[in-house]
Amino acid sequence: MTSHVTVRTVRTADADGLVPLYAALSHPATAAQVRSRLERLAGDPTYGFWVGEVVSGELLGFAAGHLLFPVEDDTPAAQLIALVTAGDARGRGVGTALCAAFEAWAVERGAARAMLNSSTGRAEAHAFYTRRGYTASGVRFSKSL
Repeated sequence: MTSHVTVRTVRTADADGLVPLYAALSHPATAAQVRSRLERLAGDPTYGFWVGEVVSGELLGFAAGHLLFPVEDDTPAAQLIALVTAGDARGRGVGTALCAAFEAWAVERGAARAMLNSSTGRAEAHAFYTRRGYTASGVRFSKSL
């Protein structure tokens, strides 16, 4: 991993630094929107949020997870709902560190499996997840309401 990157829990004050990372996820948002979302979910123990930060305070990556209680199983599962690394920091271990933080958080909460959704056009992301032991197991459908 990049020796100067620290993974830590997200703070509401990170909203400005998260804006370019949201855009890199293809989910553009303003700092006010990001701040509002973080504030809304901050008190919910089923959500976790992490950033990869360098000494200067620049955010190089972001991850978010959600603990789920499936109807088909008695054990919680954890969903990685966001993982992104800044373009110029890719390949330097930031995503791996964020993924590890998510997985440790999930295990601490009793999750027996981790899952995620990834857009069909993100071949590099698919390779990243495959290298970490994730397997493709289905097709996601969505509909705007």
